[in-house]
Amino acid sequence: MSEKAVPPSRRDQKRAAIIAAAKELFFKEGYAGASMAEITARVGGSKATLYSHFASKDELLLAVVQDMIVPSEVLMEGGPPGEDFPAWLEWLGRRTVRRLTSREFIAIQRLATAEALRFPEVGRIYYEAGASPFYDFVAQFFAEAMDKGVLRRADPRMAAEQFIEMCAGWLMRRVLWNIPPAPTEADIEANVRLAVTAFMEGYRAR
Repeated sequence: MSEKAVPPSRRDQKRAAIIAAAKELFFKEGYAGASMAEITARVGGSKATLYSHFASKDELLLAVVQDMIVPSEVLMEGGPPGEDFPAWLEWLGRRTVRRLTSREFIAIQRLATAEALRFPEVGRIYYEAGASPFYDFVAQFFAEAMDKGVLRRADPRMAAEQFIEMCAGWLMRRVLWNIPPAPTEADIEANVRLAVTAFMEGYRAR
């Protein structure tokens, strides 16, 4: 007999509502332009309630960053490499670039970058809880390909980072810097296909 899911408590629901309101406001106004008073107004209730969940705006910003980080296993769900490793690379590249150029991901990157000097904890959380585990997760598949003789021996983590950069690189930065037009699905597919060709030329086992 399966256990019934425990519904979130009222406190958990309130916390989630605060994070959602803060995320929307931070993305729209920036960290400096957002106030705890406006977040309170959007959520309802009192400032005392808000501060019972988050002691400061800094703490709330960290919660927003953590809330947006998608576990690597979820991003990669349903896609382990098969016999055709280049085809899997194309799947991985397209899936990752779509994520990296999405509206929410671009917004959190801008926010983390803008606050990185003043508030290094934001950048650290973004990297240690999001980017780094993703590269470690992908690197496992690259290491397996090296063990099978599909790829030459190298640092699998470095290979994973280089591949994703080749796929996303300027496509992501164009969106990040608001340089139109935004990449289309055809743009993503073409860039990833070229990245896979170049990557396999450099990493294919000889």
